[in-house]
Amino acid sequence: MSTASRLSPDELRAQAERRSASNLSDLASLTPAEVLSLVHELEVHKSELELQNEELHAAQEEAETSRQRYLHLYDSSPTGYLTLDSEGRIVEANLSISAMLAIPRPQLIGIQLSAFLTPHCQDRWHLAQRDLLKGRTRMDFTLEFRSAEGGLIDAQIVGTSASLWSFEPTQIQLVVIDVTELRKKERALQAAVTAATLAEERERRKLAADLHDDVGQLLALASLKLHEWNEDMPTEIRARTIELEELLEVIRRRTSSLSFQLSPPLLHDVGLVSAVEWLAEDLMTTHGLSVQVIEEQVLNIDENTRVTFYRAIRELLLNVVKHAGVKKARVRITADEGMTRIAIEDDGVGMPPTAKRYGFGLVAVRDRVEQLGGSLEVTALARAGSKVVVSLPTDRPRRGAEGVER
Repeated sequence: MSTASRLSPDELRAQAERRSASNLSDLASLTPAEVLSLVHELEVHKSELELQNEELHAAQEEAETSRQRYLHLYDSSPTGYLTLDSEGRIVEANLSISAMLAIPRPQLIGIQLSAFLTPHCQDRWHLAQRDLLKGRTRMDFTLEFRSAEGGLIDAQIVGTSASLWSFEPTQIQLVVIDVTELRKKERALQAAVTAATLAEERERRKLAADLHDDVGQLLALASLKLHEWNEDMPTEIRARTIELEELLEVIRRRTSSLSFQLSPPLLHDVGLVSAVEWLAEDLMTTHGLSVQVIEEQVLNIDENTRVTFYRAIRELLLNVVKHAGVKKARVRITADEGMTRIAIEDDGVGMPPTAKRYGFGLVAVRDRVEQLGGSLEVTALARAGSKVVVSLPTDRPRRGAEGVER
């Protein structure tokens, strides 16, 4: 390719004009051969300009095709896309978000996104918008929209920020995924799990009552009968019956303890903390494990959540008894941002790297907690021992005295 072909059209035109002006001024002095050479050069430039013009036209057509393809993908995507300015106003929206909110796309432009959010999501969006405009490049969060038709939409949001002409973010891009049906299924599953948990708890309470009222009373009656017989028995036999009487009393106490562990009345009549305090006393009596219960918030939770937490705490404290090799443990109760967390800590041997992470009991606890939208995390402490945190979504707690130990 010649040097001239690497020049831009404007440069070629300017060069040709300069040469033409220069040559035309001396045209009378040119020989026929020089005139033919000049004409040939102009023809070459003309051909090169036409070729570049065709290439430019083809590039423009390709760019337009790509733009149309992008617009088609943008508009036909089942996922909603929004672009907001720094004030939170909608500047771009695709057809999916328009259909989701039941508002024609032209009417969306210029409206604050917060106008479509339910009241309890306003603060969450305000904080997310602030963080994105401060330069946070990506955020994942959930919002609840109210469409123009009045329907509620659960949405999973992925937000990113972008700068146009400066280093400061001036626009926010949001990917909006409608997860309303998924949330309905999750809530249905949680309702089924809750119903199963409460049904199981009713059976436990019935079994506990039977153990306490029937088995416990029969053991007490047998002990009384045996005590009466002792008075009429010879001395050498009385010593043996006294041992049997003491054994019956141990069985009666353990049966009573088991009935309380199955379904402590305190859990239903007073609350979770009182039930855990009773469990701590029982573990101290039966296994010599000293449990410190620290309540940092006064909880306001429903019966199903109380039952789930109690079962988890009991299983985890029994694990401390069996595996930790210590005589002390801590139960810490905290709550924040709609989540209640119970942390069980010990200073024992910890969990070896090659150990099986979850036993059968922990698997059952983890599955139940996850079905209710919570989580169970096991971590090794830096100094020694382990920490297990059980988290469940709950109502906001009433703030109590921080660090108050029960």
